[in-house]
Amino acid sequence: MGSIFSPLTKNIGIDLGTCTTQVYVEGRGIVLSEPSIMATDQRNTKIIAVGRAAEDMLTKSPETVNIHRPLQNGVIADYGVTRTMLGYILNKCVRSVQRLRIMVGVPAAASNVEKRAVMEAVYQAGAKEAFLIETAAAAAIGANMPVYDPVGNMVVDIGGGTTNIAMLSLGGIVVSKSIHLGSLEFNGAIKDYLRYQYAAVTDEDTIEEMKITNGSAVLPLEDRGFYFMGRGLDDGLQKELAVQSSELYHAIGKPLVKILDLVRSVLRETPPELAADIVEHGIVLTGGGAKLRGMDQLFAQELGVPVVVAAEPDLAVARGAGIAMAKRDSLSALIQGAQRIYRRRF
Repeated sequence: MGSIFSPLTKNIGIDLGTCTTQVYVEGRGIVLSEPSIMATDQRNTKIIAVGRAAEDMLTKSPETVNIHRPLQNGVIADYGVTRTMLGYILNKCVRSVQRLRIMVGVPAAASNVEKRAVMEAVYQAGAKEAFLIETAAAAAIGANMPVYDPVGNMVVDIGGGTTNIAMLSLGGIVVSKSIHLGSLEFNGAIKDYLRYQYAAVTDEDTIEEMKITNGSAVLPLEDRGFYFMGRGLDDGLQKELAVQSSELYHAIGKPLVKILDLVRSVLRETPPELAADIVEHGIVLTGGGAKLRGMDQLFAQELGVPVVVAAEPDLAVARGAGIAMAKRDSLSALIQGAQRIYRRRF
């Protein structure tokens, strides 16, 4: 028991997201939030940059630089790169002499093989103990929802590549589902709209800015224009274009319908007594996608229940994973250790 209270032991929560990796360290809060990207030199596989520095190289890197996005749909797509990236991130966040106890959020739909890959990567990166928690459950804890109480708590976490939904009560998950669709799908819908409507393409940073500035989940009261430089598909020349807020609303609406359908399916599978709690207390939205303008209004209108966006919604999963790590004894129903996923010889 002495090691649990050792100053050299650190409880860490990690949100290993498709777009962004965030790290929560007990006693310090969120200490890192950077893109899940790594750049290597293809001639010697040496790491050139990780995170934001690697993202800055996306459009300007020479042919000798490989850009890696090792996470897809909230799970590991490239094990070797993920392991290296995690090691770099942990070395940046904590002292090497500290004993690391790490909790990582994973989607509800993740298979045991995918979960094992996450745990192996965390162990290889330097963890002495590793645990997993469903992303939506971590988001609920990070959003300070009363998950211990005998009432229904519903959370919808809209991440970059995955949307996770869970109904929690009495410290456990009643119903949970996930879909491989998130805010990246919003960007993709905008990109497709520009291609077919204006026969033009533009870079990812411009599309992201377009979504943040003028994007909306509900029909905007003020139809503002967003001016940007795009390349014509017919002649390949650069030209200035303008897209209206109402156009972005219609483009983004298609993936939003799929998320709403998934939320409805969770509500249908929820026991009546807990569903009544949702009608009274509402739904909490977390994740970077929840920051889209009018997202709470759309959910409230379509579902007929109160909806609120959590404070700092994009940080909820990492914070919740860290808190769950520190309180793992009382949250054992939500946490999966190595013994529950596979037998491991220590």
